[in-house]
Amino acid sequence: MIGDAGRGVHRWVSESVRERVLSNTLISSIMGTMDVNTHLHSLPKSRILLARVARSARPFVDLAAAAEALQWDRTRTAKQLARWHEQGFLRRIRRGVYTVVATAAMAQERVVADPWALVPISFRHAYIAGWSAAEHWDLTEQVFTTLLVCTSDRIKHTTQQVAGATIRARHVPQSWMFGTAVEWRDGARVMVSDVHKTIVDMCIDPSLGGGIQHVSQCLRAYLCRDDIDTDRLLAYAKRAGSATAFKRLGFLCEVIGGHPTVVARCLQGVTLGLATLDPTIPSPRISKRWQLRLPKAWEKLLQND
Repeated sequence: MIGDAGRGVHRWVSESVRERVLSNTLISSIMGTMDVNTHLHSLPKSRILLARVARSARPFVDLAAAAEALQWDRTRTAKQLARWHEQGFLRRIRRGVYTVVATAAMAQERVVADPWALVPISFRHAYIAGWSAAEHWDLTEQVFTTLLVCTSDRIKHTTQQVAGATIRARHVPQSWMFGTAVEWRDGARVMVSDVHKTIVDMCIDPSLGGGIQHVSQCLRAYLCRDDIDTDRLLAYAKRAGSATAFKRLGFLCEVIGGHPTVVARCLQGVTLGLATLDPTIPSPRISKRWQLRLPKAWEKLLQND
């Protein structure tokens, strides 16, 4: 019979072997080349440590989580993370935050499968907006390679390269931070403007939708949805406090030929100051009804292709 001491040693050995096998498995997924049934005893210690750190990634590795996984102090951990970064096993997202790189991706610039997961670690307060949100809610069939976010953070650069992904950030006031939904991407909690707020944002600033022509196409799609809620749409526009959004929204609805209630309520919010349908397009014509400057060929621009 095995005594208590013998059973304790057996359990300790089993747990030790199990941890090493698990480490090998994780490193195999990281390195992409290793057979977990071989080289069990020749595996470098640094790779076992890397696997331990990789297990703490949700989905990224930060200094605090790595220090806890390694049971090291922050200084020693920071040096090791920097060393793995230099070796190509980790890719730096921002100061103190890394993503684990698989062997197959080491030569690639983009190492994160879903750029949405980068937003919570790149900004304190931000949500997916504009054309990116329009793609998410199936308001458009166009594919945009640049991820658009609205943020109340102070930003130095509106276009950022993060882990190979291109993110365009639009600074907005804190009052814009409403009307969002939660999406989980690769373990990251990401905020995205809901379908109604997406339309309002693009009416406030057509550049968020890639221009007024694309905004009008997204609005057409919205007006045909089963979950359309014009009361919420108008409430969001009122909360945003943009008279120009009411002008653009009402004008576009009238051009599309739908929802006269929306048109009527938007007309009530028309102010005397002239706004521009799309500030990026020369607009010599004027609609006194909507107090909007219009492009010369706006009818062709907004026609339903």
